[in-house]
Amino acid sequence: MIRAFIAITPPETLQRAFANTQGALQRLSLPFRWVKPAQIHLTLKFLGDITPEAIDPIAQAMQRAVTNLTPFALSIQGMGCFPSLVRPRVLWVGIHASYDMLLQLHQRLDTELAALGFAPEERPFRPHLTLARGQQRVNGRHLATVLHAYHDQHFGDMLVDQMQLMQSQLHRDGAVYTMLRSVTLQH
Repeated sequence: MIRAFIAITPPETLQRAFANTQGALQRLSLPFRWVKPAQIHLTLKFLGDITPEAIDPIAQAMQRAVTNLTPFALSIQGMGCFPSLVRPRVLWVGIHASYDMLLQLHQRLDTELAALGFAPEERPFRPHLTLARGQQRVNGRHLATVLHAYHDQHFGDMLVDQMQLMQSQLHRDGAVYTMLRSVTLQH
């Protein structure tokens, strides 16, 4: 079985911006496990365990989802956490601009994958890029101050011109991602 998800990978310029921000935040001794900048991604759909035989049908569903959908830009801005300031499980960077296009891509993908037996997402789609994962309770007031400082931070822009089917292999020191397939939006 292959643990898989579909994602959009940010360019190296954004990965460098994320690395710089992570470095600044690490100096604040926040109790987070930091995601390697090269592995930061925007998840469109978590698939769970799939068989190797499912890879091609999933890639075909991805291709159908991008039919007549042209590339679009996202502005990567702001910072927040899920689910709360006191017990943050995810420290994230936000998505702005062309949100409607991203939502359309997500909905199309969900529809195409439902035809393959993947249940549509029940929770609302909350696009984000995970910088870190929380390991314990934090000082909510301190974290609120940090998040406020980064509230309007513009990390850069990202052209969404493809999405990837990724394999996630869990290891002691974090997940390792491998691209299985890539689908390009038509220009």
